[in-house]
Parts: sequence; structure tokens; C-alpha cells
Amino acid sequence: MYNKVVLYASYQTGDTLPGYVQFALKHLAESDFHVVLCTNERSLAPEVQEFLTANNIELFPTLNHGFDFGMWRRYLLSKTEEERQGIQRLLLINDSIVFYQNNFPIFFEEAEAANADAVSLTSGDEGSLHLQSFFLYLKSKAIPVFYSHVFETPEAETFYEAVEKLEVALTTKLFDANCNVTPLFATEGFTLFAYPSLILQGAGFVKRKLLQRRFSFKEKMHFVRHGGKRSLNINYHKLIIQAGLAEDFKEEYLPRPVDSCAKHALDLAIQKVAPYTYIPADQWLYNHRQKKKGVSK
Repeated sequence: MYNKVVLYASYQTGDTLPGYVQFALKHLAESDFHVVLCTNERSLAPEVQEFLTANNIELFPTLNHGFDFGMWRRYLLSKTEEERQGIQRLLLINDSIVFYQNNFPIFFEEAEAANADAVSLTSGDEGSLHLQSFFLYLKSKAIPVFYSHVFETPEAETFYEAVEKLEVALTTKLFDANCNVTPLFATEGFTLFAYPSLILQGAGFVKRKLLQRRFSFKEKMHFVRHGGKRSLNINYHKLIIQAGLAEDFKEEYLPRPVDSCAKHALDLAIQKVAPYTYIPADQWLYNHRQKKKGVSK
């Protein structure tokens, strides 16, 4: 039975773990928390099994359903009521964030010192204020609220359903239970727009989607049309290298962009000449090809 538990949710393909995931798990395991890797069911390479064993990390393979909340829910349901009640500190993490510096001891110390029952790294205000679940440090008063919420709420079928019904709604339920909540990093406006500043502050983490430039058409348009063009297009890889990596974090651990340099350059050109009617490059190329075929959009 453990009284301090980290649940790290990670969906991956193949039989390995990305370097940035292993980095986070290794340093979390150096704390006095029991670390659990909740990941989709798959065969893991022998070296991954050896890594988990060497760092005393519990492996919980589970269905790929319900996103991070689904994985956390199924792990907790696999435990007895007595085991769940014995947890006095519960840290929820997912792999949507790349931690490239080991600031976990600082985060834990500041979370404990905060006059709050639930502590996140950042908070979102897209629609309503909520603590973001990629790092959510829950203390004794908040943990039963989380249990009740995650057990009673059906698992999400879509990403945005998970955000609305599980992440955002959790903060509402914490407020209803008179729990104090706070983020460690205060940001103004849309949180995704704040990462260049967070990196320069030495926060030591970044949203993986920003490194990968992995955004939908609507998400890209949201950046451009709400003053976030710099945050969308900045070279995060270069910015992070300048800010400094942990000694044991290799540069190759940083995820690379999923789009080509040519497509990104076209995106920048479109944003420059048509900022108010901006259409992302991939959609622009699709529309252009359709016009050449004589197909109206």
C-alpha cells in the first residue's frame, strides 16, 4: 500500500518508450512517490522492461480508451477501497507535456507549500477556468472528489469531450467541494500562447503539440486570429536548447515537427499576406488542387 502515488498516462505505438517519457519517469521515481506507468496494451521491448524494473516503476497496461482519465480510472478501479483510501497524495501526469528539465522536486515543494488542495502547473481559461490535467497534484481533501468524478463520469470518446466533461468539470467539482485550487505558473489569456514565456522563465516543460506543430485547421486559425501567431510559429526546439536541457536529457528526446519545412514556410507566407482570412497551408493546398480539378469548394 502506498500513500503517495504518481499515475503517468502514456499512449504509444511500437515496443519502446520515447526518451522524454523515460526521462520524466526516471526522475519521478527518484521522489518518495510510487510511480505507475499507465499505457496502452502492447508488447514492450526487454530494455523497457529492464528500465521499469530498475526504477521500481509499476506497469499498468490497459485499453486505449477514454484518454488519460480512462487509464487513471481503470488503474484506480483495479485497487481495493482500502488501497485507494490510503493514498494521501495523488499526482496525475500525461505525456502531452515534455519535461526537459528535472524540476519535479521544486514542483513538489511548491505544491506542498501552496494553500491549495489541488495544484496544477498551468490553468486554462478557454471557456471556463480549469486546472490542466497534464500535471495535477491532489492532496487529501481533493482526492475523494477526483475519485467520485472519475468513477461517475463515462469515459470520453473524443479529446474535446475529455477536456470538457472530465478536465474542466473536475475543477468545477473541486470548487463545489470547497477545495482550494491553484496553478504554479500564472498565465494570462490562452495557455498555449504562453509557452515561449514559460520556457524563458525556466519552467522546464513544453506542450508536445507545440514542438510537433501538430494542430488542426481550426486550432491554427485560433492562434492566428487571437494574437497567438508567434506562439504557433516560433522554433521551440531552438528556444528550449537556448534555455538549457537537463544533463541527462538528450536533444534527440525532443519530438520533431510532423509537417515539412516547405509546408511550414507556406503557412508562414499565407499568414503574412492574409492574416484575417488565414487558411492553414494543408487546407490551402487542398482547395488549390480542387480548383485545378474544376471542383468547387
